[in-house]
This record gives sequence, structure tokens and C-alpha cells, in this order.
Amino acid sequence: MEEARMIELLVELHEGLDRLGPGDAQSTLRALRLCSELPPKPDILDIGCGTGAQTLTLAKNTDGKITATDLVPSLLSTVTERVAASGLQSRVTTQAADMNSLPFADGEFDLLWSEGALYIIGFDAGLATWRRLLEPGGYLVVSEASWFRPNPPDELAEFWAECYPGMRSVQGNAAAAKAMGWEVIATFHLPEAGWTEGYYAPLRERLTKFRRRHADDQEALGVAAMTEREMELFEAYSDYYGYAFYVLRRDQG
Repeated sequence: MEEARMIELLVELHEGLDRLGPGDAQSTLRALRLCSELPPKPDILDIGCGTGAQTLTLAKNTDGKITATDLVPSLLSTVTERVAASGLQSRVTTQAADMNSLPFADGEFDLLWSEGALYIIGFDAGLATWRRLLEPGGYLVVSEASWFRPNPPDELAEFWAECYPGMRSVQGNAAAAKAMGWEVIATFHLPEAGWTEGYYAPLRERLTKFRRRHADDQEALGVAAMTEREMELFEAYSDYYGYAFYVLRRDQG
């Protein structure tokens, strides 16, 4: 299946949902609190913002200005609508941008944020490419699919080897960040409820309608099957993997 077709189907499957992936407001706030030396009104860049769940949480809990970026126009429209409904349009703007080549000046932001999107370019590439956007001493917060335990069962290892071959352990990612000159302030796991309640429960309901609508479309049915398989594996093996938050800081130099 072509990548553009895959993205089209995934966007349709998730249309109208609060989140495009696992997460919860409590974890967003926990990570934000760990960025303890932000200026009073930080400039924040939310990279791969999706439908903007974390964008709204950041806007409601800081006095800063937030630029939310994504490549999918319908997602940016959703963010704009949600921001307007919350009365935050004076502090949140959206912009279409490719995370591989973000069109912002060096040192423009105090805080970079990316929940569940870094896999698109890879952990190491993101940390290297985005570093220039931060003020010295600025923070980068990402959530990333990560192994929590070694030696996962074969069916789990095979699934993620196909879906995200670059997936590493929390310790491996932290070590890579340190090797690139980042200070690792903290790491922590997204709670299981951030997957099962905040993401999978509404998505499971959506799958039934999605299958009916695409009953004769084998590519769409394949996306549905892959999504359901991911849910089944998480239910069986959530002690082996999940999302980890990484709170990192650029050096002062």
C-alpha cells in the first residue's frame, strides 16, 4: 500500500476522536511540571500535533504562545476549531510543516513538544534535527514507543519489528540522548489507561463502522486488521512495552 493511501485511511479511521494515539492529560502535565525553569510566557512548538489534545492541555496550563504543526490539513482544522471553542486562539496558532525540515529560526522556542509522533523520523533524527530550534537551556519533551523489558515474546517482537524497527528500550533511548548532548531530566511510562481508555476504547467502536464502510476495500480492511492486532498485543503484553515520556534539556552553551 502506498504511504499516502495509508495516511488517508488512518486519518479517516481516527476522524473525530480526541486523540490519534495513546496519551492522557495527566501525563502531559507531569512532563510539563518537570520543565521547571521555563520562562513565565514560554514559546512552545508542538510538533506533529494531530488533533491537538496535548496542545490544549499545554495552552490551558501555561501563559505561553504555542505553534502547533502537522502535515495533514484536516487535523490542523480540527485543532483550530478546538482552540477556538476553548477561547485560546490568541495564544495558539497552527501551521502546516514537515517535521524533517521545520521552517523556524534557530533558538526560536523555549519548549519543543511531540507526543507519539517522533517515530515518523526516528528518535535520534528528531533529537538531532530539532535541537537548533531551542534556546540554550530549553526543553524537549517527547513520548515514544519503547521497550520496558528485554526478550519480548516472538509475536510481539515480530509485530513491532515490522511496524517500528527503530523501537528501543527506555534505557537505550536515554543513553542515545545523553550521547547527543542532551541532559535527561526524567523518563516515565504512560499509564496503561492512556492506551486502553483514552485511545483504544473509542477507536474500537470506530472500527466496526470503518469496516462496514469499506467492506470491499482490502487495503482499508488491512488497516483495520492491523489496528485490531495492535490492541490485542497490548492487552496481552503491556508489561513489555508502551509509551515512555522523555524530558530532555539542551545545554546552556
